[in-house]
Amino acid sequence: MIEAIFERIKQAILPKNDNRTRLASINIMVSLIAKGVAVLTSFALVPLTLRILDKELYGVWLTISSILFWFTFFDIGLGNGMRNYLAEALAVKDYTKAKQYVSTTFILLFLIALSFAIIAIIFLPWLDFQQIYNTTTETQETLESATLTAILLTIAFLAVRNVGTLYVSMQMPAVNDALGVLGSVFTLLAIFLIILSANGNILWVVAAYTIPPVVLFALAAVPTFRKYPYLRPTANDLNFSLGKNIVSKGLGFFLIQITSCLVIYGSSNLFVTQYCGPVEVTRYGIAYKFFNLLTVAYTVFLTPYWNAYTDAYAKNDIDWIKKTFRKTMLGWGVLAVVGVCMFVVAPFFYSLWIGDEVVIPWSVSLVTMAYILMFNLNSCATFLINGLNKIRVQMITSVVFTVLYIVAVITIDGRYGIEGIVLSMAITYFLMTVIHLYQCRLFLQQKAKGIWNK
Repeated sequence: MIEAIFERIKQAILPKNDNRTRLASINIMVSLIAKGVAVLTSFALVPLTLRILDKELYGVWLTISSILFWFTFFDIGLGNGMRNYLAEALAVKDYTKAKQYVSTTFILLFLIALSFAIIAIIFLPWLDFQQIYNTTTETQETLESATLTAILLTIAFLAVRNVGTLYVSMQMPAVNDALGVLGSVFTLLAIFLIILSANGNILWVVAAYTIPPVVLFALAAVPTFRKYPYLRPTANDLNFSLGKNIVSKGLGFFLIQITSCLVIYGSSNLFVTQYCGPVEVTRYGIAYKFFNLLTVAYTVFLTPYWNAYTDAYAKNDIDWIKKTFRKTMLGWGVLAVVGVCMFVVAPFFYSLWIGDEVVIPWSVSLVTMAYILMFNLNSCATFLINGLNKIRVQMITSVVFTVLYIVAVITIDGRYGIEGIVLSMAITYFLMTVIHLYQCRLFLQQKAKGIWNK
């Protein structure tokens, strides 16, 4: 009886007549489990890390993590460029070209990572990190070592993380998510060991957060290329003509990333620490981690559809694209309601989570929720745009509105505290979303022409 009911539910969720939707649904369910573990691990890490670092040094760590976020985009978009072209090649079963795309991307990424590592080693010792982090709690030497270690390991991650991107291109993002959650679990274990040693500092914390993902993705390359030999990168398959396509499209994604993602999100902690102080970074970081659950859930839902859109577009399945986009918009509406409920219970959650050690004002929770909801709505539109490889308009909006955001934050000059900075982020994403949703409407009506179709 129970097995029969389970089978009916399974058939309803995973329709046999739609392999693309079936594969996406499987990935969503597996990714939800992986992300659930990752979220629990992430929340557990906050109070545990606060046992090693005080509030001010924890704010410094959050600022360092923001800098690391910048470096994750220094692949100049090659991963996303490869992702779309590889998905197209796999859709038409052109395995020769698929291997060339992978080989070209991996070799270029290795050279880029090596170049940035050399630059970091040469120039970082010249910087005054006590001034950058606005603190004298830790010595210049320790802050320099922590930052250099963090950056070098993040650059190493650039060279290996696209092992996970291969699975995303094959419409199996759950594998990439599983690797990510394993890294989080090992980070948690490392933090436990540091607490037990009773002599941890910010350098140990940096190592605990940055070493596990590099090691796991590097090790994952072995079984991946053994199972999919037609994707194994080799020097003989380096193709500069395909490389031009990857770099050209990748630079477009890179421009989008370093503006709407890198500057707006990645600089938020730097703006807060400069205008409000590192303790305020801790307050915002805690509120962001709570409401970012909405982004985690929505990204799990959206991610399988990026390259599913690519596959459907290559096969001219416009009806499936329309149906799926409506589903993603409905998903955003559901999460918006959840976000309001989270705002209501936020004070109680903070109290249970971190106690009275850090007080989060309701106004910080409100603007953070607004920012997250606008970010998610924009993602709903851009995942379709990115999947169709029509990113010209997005490149323009990212640059224009990022400049407007920076001007707004500098003009405010910290007068409205965290709230003013985060609200500026929310408004910026709202304005970009209006334009991106209009472009999506043109795509779905098959009326996109000129710049809207580039």
